[in-house]
Amino acid sequence: MALSVAVCLISVLSIFASFCHVSCYPDNLTVPPLYRIDLDLPEEERWVQVAKDHKEIVPDVYNVFLSILGKFPYANLTLKAIEAVAADIDNFLPKPYAGEMRGIAKALNMNLGGIVGMNILYDVTAFCTSIVSQDANGQIWHSRNLDYSFVDMLRNITIRVDFIKKNQTVYSGVTYAGYVGLITGMKPKGFTMTLDERDQGAWWENFIIGLLDRRAMPISFLMRDTFAESNNFKEAVDKMAYTSTEASGYVIVGGVNKGEGMIITKGRLGPVDLWQLDPENGRWFEVETNYDHWVPPPASDNRRDPAVKKMNEIGPKNITVDSLLSVMSLPPVLNHKTTYTIVMSAAKPELTKGKVARKGGSEMNDAV
Repeated sequence: MALSVAVCLISVLSIFASFCHVSCYPDNLTVPPLYRIDLDLPEEERWVQVAKDHKEIVPDVYNVFLSILGKFPYANLTLKAIEAVAADIDNFLPKPYAGEMRGIAKALNMNLGGIVGMNILYDVTAFCTSIVSQDANGQIWHSRNLDYSFVDMLRNITIRVDFIKKNQTVYSGVTYAGYVGLITGMKPKGFTMTLDERDQGAWWENFIIGLLDRRAMPISFLMRDTFAESNNFKEAVDKMAYTSTEASGYVIVGGVNKGEGMIITKGRLGPVDLWQLDPENGRWFEVETNYDHWVPPPASDNRRDPAVKKMNEIGPKNITVDSLLSVMSLPPVLNHKTTYTIVMSAAKPELTKGKVARKGGSEMNDAV
C-alpha cells in the first residue's frame, strides 16, 4: 500500500515540475501581510487566523491543482492515494505538521487531503534564485527570489510569518497561506536559509524510498525544524546536510560571522557538495538557480550568469539592501513566475526587506 501511495503521489507531482518562463515580468510589487504563529498554542490552532483570512483564495489554488490533475490518466487513483496519506497522516508526517494541517483544513472547511496535496506540491516545485554574499565589512547577506506555477494566486496568499514562543520571535519566514513547511527563513542573530529545487533524473526513485523511510521527512519540514532547534550557522549546516529527506535540493545558508555562507547540494541521504564562501580567495558570493554550481546552466533558463555579472559589477564594497534588490530585480532573475523577493541578514535582522508581486500596476513597495 505504501509503495502504491508513493508512486501515485510522485505521478501527480511530475505535472508541476516545469521551470519558470523568463520572457515576462511581474506587473506590481507590494507588501505581504505579517502573521504571528504562536508555538505555545495547540498545533491545530496555530494557523487558524491565517486560514480564515485566506478562506476565499486557498480553495481556488486547490481547484487549479485538481484541474491539472484531472488531465492525468490516473487522476482518481492519485487522489485516493493522497486521501490515504491524509487518513493516516500521523504515521506519514511528523509532529507538529500533521496537527497543523488538520487545523488548517478545519478552518478552511476543506478536505485534509487537499491540504496535504498542496503541501506536497509546494515542497518539490520551488524554482528560484538564491545568493549568499559577504560585503567588504564582513557582513553576510542572503537574497532570494521564489518562482512558482499558479503565480497570480500564490502572490495573493504570500505571507510573512513570525514564529513565537513566550511572546518572543524564535524565527521568521516568508511562506504561503495553507503551507506549514518553510523554505525561506531567518533565525535573528543566528542564520538564514532558503531552499531551491534540485531536479535530478532519478529523483522519482529517491522520493519513493523517502516515503517508505520513516527516518526521512519533507525537506521544508526539516528546514523549519532546523530553525527551531539550531542556534548558529554550523549547527544549521550539519542538520540540513546530514539528515535524510524525501527528496534532494539546494539549501543556501548564511550566518553572522565572516565566511559563514554555504550552498549545500543535498542528496536524499546526505550532502553531494558543500560549497562555502571563501572571501580571502575572491569568492565573496555564491549564486544558486536550481542547477549544480559546477555545471553550466541551460541556455533556456540561464538566470545564473546575469546574477553573477551584476554581483561582480556591484562589488563587495557597494553591497546594500537596495543593491542586492537590484540584482534580484534583473531580468531574467526576476520573471513572471516570481512570487516574492527578499533580502536579509541574520546579523542585522532589522534590515530585512521583501517584495511580493501583485498583478496590475508598476509601483514597487517594500515589506520589512
